[in-house]
Formats: sequence, structure tokens, C-alpha cells
Amino acid sequence: MATLFDRIPSDLFSPLSRKYKSIYAFALVCLYRCLKLYKTDIKRSDYVSVLRSQGTQIMALFSVEQDRLDDKEDEVSIDVDSDGDNLNSKINYIVRKLSGCGWFIVSKNPKNGIEYIYVPSYSIQLLKVIDELTSDVGSYLPLVHQTYAELKMEDEKEDDYMYRALLNARQNADEIEMSVTLLRQQICVFGNRLTSVLDPNIALSQHFDEYRTSVSDKYYHPMKTFDSLGLYSQPTIAILNKWLKSERTITLMVKEAKSEPANRGKGEDVLAREIIKTINEIIDIFSKLTSAFNDIDSANADYTEAVQKKINYLSATDKTVKGKIDRIILALATEIKENPALRYDELPILERATDTLSFDRAGFLDSRSMTMPFRREQAEESEPLPMDDDFFPLDQAELMRSMLDSELDRFSDDAVEAFIGDAMGKNDRITTEDITVRDADSLVLMILAILKAMLNVIPYKVTKISDRIEHDGYYMPSYSFERKGTKRKSEVR
Repeated sequence: MATLFDRIPSDLFSPLSRKYKSIYAFALVCLYRCLKLYKTDIKRSDYVSVLRSQGTQIMALFSVEQDRLDDKEDEVSIDVDSDGDNLNSKINYIVRKLSGCGWFIVSKNPKNGIEYIYVPSYSIQLLKVIDELTSDVGSYLPLVHQTYAELKMEDEKEDDYMYRALLNARQNADEIEMSVTLLRQQICVFGNRLTSVLDPNIALSQHFDEYRTSVSDKYYHPMKTFDSLGLYSQPTIAILNKWLKSERTITLMVKEAKSEPANRGKGEDVLAREIIKTINEIIDIFSKLTSAFNDIDSANADYTEAVQKKINYLSATDKTVKGKIDRIILALATEIKENPALRYDELPILERATDTLSFDRAGFLDSRSMTMPFRREQAEESEPLPMDDDFFPLDQAELMRSMLDSELDRFSDDAVEAFIGDAMGKNDRITTEDITVRDADSLVLMILAILKAMLNVIPYKVTKISDRIEHDGYYMPSYSFERKGTKRKSEVR
């Protein structure tokens, strides 16, 4: 198995661990911007010109002799110009150093004698990361909406790009999952930093200048609004479930997959299993991310509340004893943070606090406190004495049984039938508007009467009249009750 340094030079990161690491990082950022500007061929002279024009001030802090003190014994020595203190000599030294560590290759064209810079693939990837970390400009890609829109379009057209759309959706799902993980981790990092902040201005700066810019506006707000997981995840899952259940769709994607160079030699059964596996993986990721973002909402709310409490605590002007104790604790925490190498008993402010504050050990009185000899003991917690739960177990059991019976009798079948019988009186047919709902028990009995009549538990036929009426302060459907096995008096006559 290949390791990291089997693929990159072993000294690649050494410039970023030296005394002037910030200057080397600046040179690498300039290299990446030259790469974006000139695209294919970067002349060494153009790169040097960029360093000279943009790095005049920072290069004034650089010393070639001081930098060479960081060289290791086995490190290749870099040639130094005769006048190593001028700007051109410093820039040439930095270019040679970065080239010697493997960040790029300097090659002279034999036809025209011009030196060009060629950047390996691993350097391009690392340069991109360094540029993103040093730049305040960033944008969030709406991958959730992009995935949904692409799958929806292919679901409607069913053209030759369905398989490619599925692979793109799988890749987007991984990137969305990493973005959600990054967002969660960043919220936790800022929350952890807040515990060591002892200045309200620093707390405000951390929240509004750092957290809001790099976390809230860049990731959290887009994921909550125009690229909402809650808005697009379920429609995306619905499309994928539809594809998963359609044998015709799977067969169509298998035909498309066979034309891909990576799938040469694979049978249709193998490709079908891979497609089904990919669809299930995407569904699982989107399902998990929906619940994961609920945890992020909670973490963001907790962090925002913690910032507010921290600022209120640090900027409080309480003149009571509690406020003074808070200021003493804050001063002690600041002293401990500023002197991490000192033990607690070596801190001056803590020594003054122990000299001005006196503490007494808590004691207690018992039957032996008034007799000789006096003994100082600590209170011992023992198990409380056992006590029977029931003083009158037989009576209590009878009371409990009678109470349960009375509760059950209130809504029994007989009680429901009696309720409707009383409401109906001598009539053979009534509606819910004819039943007086005096209290909650009457409402429950009427609902049970409708259900039990539908189930033929009580001898009444129930028929629905309308979906909604207002009766005795309640909104309810309208039903009619009619006795079973009886005829109206008019019909008898």
C-alpha cells in the first residue's frame, strides 16, 4: 500500500515549517494565482515579477542567512547570490528553495532559452487548498438543488444521460455529506473557542467577523434557504425510489452503463446490481443528512445562545456580592490563561486571594458534641430507613379497584347505549345536532357512539350527513342515529 510520501517529495512541507514560513506561503499563493492567470505556460520571469511587485514589503522581513539556519544536515544546499540582501536575490533564493523541495519544476526551453515553471498535480491540489485558506472570498455550490434538478430532468426525458446523472448524484451526495460534516465541526470548534474567551470584544469579533463570515453566511444560511436539504431531499428520494421500482428504468441505465469505458467486460447482471446499490446509497445519504441537519440547527442555536450569555457575563456591571465574585473569578481565569507555565500556587493574584479570603470547614452537631472528649468527624450519608408503602394494603387495593371500575363504567358499551337512548327519547331518528354536549364526557360518549354504531356494537344505524358543522362550541361531522329493528309510527299506520 502506497503512503503519502511515496507520491510526494519528502521535503515538500519543509518550507512551511521554517522561521519565514509566512513568506513561503505567500510565494505559493502567488504561484497558484499565476497558474490561474497564465493557464498553460508560466515563465519563471513572470513568476518572479509577480513576487517582486506584490511582495516588496513582506520580502523586506526576509533574511537569507537567517533562513539557512533552518536547513537540515541532509538537506540540499541552495545557491545564494553574491548580494543576498537585495530583493532580487531573496526572490531567486525562495524560487530555488521551493523548486528544490518539489513544489514545481523549472525547465529551460532549448529552442528559445526561456525558463518555464511546470507544477505537478499534487502541488496544484495543495496550492488550491492554501489559496482557499488564505482567501476571504468563497462561494457555496448549491449541490442539493443541482442534484434534484438533474434527476428530475432525466426522470422526465429518460434520455441517454440517466446513468451519468446517477453517477453525478452519487458524487454530489458525498460532497454534500462532507459539507454538512464540515459545518457541524466548525460550529463545535467555535463553541469550544468561546470557553477560553475572557473579553467581550473578542467574543463579538469571533462571532460576527469569523463565525458569521466563514460558517454562517458561507454554509449554514445557503443550506437553510436556497439549497435546503429539507426542501429538496424528499423529492430527490422520491425520484430515486421511482427508478428503483421500475425495471424498465434499470434496464435503460444498464444499456447506458455498458457504453462507459470503466464498465467494459461487466455483464448486465453485475451492472444492474451496481446501479441498484448506487441508488440505495444516495437514498441513505439524503435520508441521514435530513436528520443530521436538525442536529446542526440545535448546535447553531446553542452556540448563538452561548455567545449572548458569554457577552452578557463578561460585560456585566453587577455591584452586588455576586458580581464582585464573578469579577474575581474572571481575573483568576485571565491570570491562569496568561501564565500557563505556572502552577496555581505560583500565581500572584491567586496568592493574594487566599490571603484575603478565609474559609471554614463545615461541621455538624450530634449527641456526642456536648461531652468530652470532643471529636471532629465528617457526616456520613446512610440509607434511609425502610417504610411500607401501604399502611392499609387491603383497603387501598379495594379503593384502587373500585376507582378503576368506575372509570371503565363511564365509557362502557352500556354507558354509550344509554347515552344515545336518553338523547333519542321516543324518537326513532336523531342527528348529532339533537345531542346536547354539556362537557368533555358527553363529547367522548358521542364519538364512541358513532364508532360503536359503525361496528354494530350498539343497536343503532349511523349515517354521515356532512363533513363539518359547529355544535355546542365544537367543530364536528354531522351524523344521524336510527334505531335498528323498529319502524316509524307513520309507517305502522
